[in-house]
Amino acid sequence: MKFKILLNLIFILCICFLACSGSATKETPSETTSEVIMEQDSETDETNEKSSDMNDTMNEENEVEESISEGEASEESEEQDEKLPPDQIAKADEIIAAVKASEVEAVDSKKLFRTHCAICHGFKGNMMVNGAKDLTKSKIPLNEAVAQVYHGKGLMTPYKGILSDTEIVALAKYSETLR
Repeated sequence: MKFKILLNLIFILCICFLACSGSATKETPSETTSEVIMEQDSETDETNEKSSDMNDTMNEENEVEESISEGEASEESEEQDEKLPPDQIAKADEIIAAVKASEVEAVDSKKLFRTHCAICHGFKGNMMVNGAKDLTKSKIPLNEAVAQVYHGKGLMTPYKGILSDTEIVALAKYSETLR
């Protein structure tokens, strides 16, 4: 509001200056001033309309973003509800039973995680790049974690043949510490 008054005063002063210097048209300064004020009011109305339109657009964009984020949240819960195939769970159970606890403890699982997993999951497990899940919120049991590391899931690389079974179990156990 103050800005509008200030602009009006500047225009009035300019018109008066032009009228006094003789470069104004033959109209009287009061007529010119009123015309300028009317033009400025119409410009202000147009600006207000544009601003209102922009606010409406921004509100619509916010609503779209909220609905998208709600959709993503429901997709995430659906994916977490999506169970792995029974044969993958059975293989994970075999792997867990076959490795010795002392061998798993001997593995530097933090280093393995930083080398193989942090690129998408981040060092703290919550970076979520390329569709990676937030491991700080993960509630899956150890056998499902082993199955996902071993077989992969979505864009995640399957680590069978890349890491040993002991390293896979160690990584799955390390991911539990990020919760």
